[in-house]
Amino acid sequence: EEPVIQLDLTVTTLAVAGAKVGPEAKLEGVNLLPFLRGERSGSPHDILCWRFGQQMAIREGPFKLVRYDTNVETQTGEFNQPVSPARLYDLAADIGETHDLAAARPDKVKELQAAWDVWNASNIRPGWPSAHEKLDGYEPGSSSPTKPTTGEY
Repeated sequence: EEPVIQLDLTVTTLAVAGAKVGPEAKLEGVNLLPFLRGERSGSPHDILCWRFGQQMAIREGPFKLVRYDTNVETQTGEFNQPVSPARLYDLAADIGETHDLAAARPDKVKELQAAWDVWNASNIRPGWPSAHEKLDGYEPGSSSPTKPTTGEY
């Protein structure tokens, strides 16, 4: 009933196997077993965050803030298409993400972007570029994408 993320599968699988994993492993996922067994209820996550190259997304409750590769709209397949402007959706009312609320809710855009920035600051720099772009994403702690530091892709 509640959203989960692929990272939860690692933590859950380790729990099923009986592995003891300490906080030093810094695994981002959540053990879903207590939710599946009915021992816990509610959402396993307060927020979910993603980044892929220059693209980013964050979901908190019904709200999703996203910037995506504009190839989604242009269908050109060209490298280094710009990312879309920030788009905000209320998934409870608009699961198809057809009504952008960013202009009407700049406060929510700012709030979600700030939460994503905090999450991103804890990440390491991507170790390889996306297959579809020459920029390798956001430098942790930065709100703008960076160019690769080694060679051309």
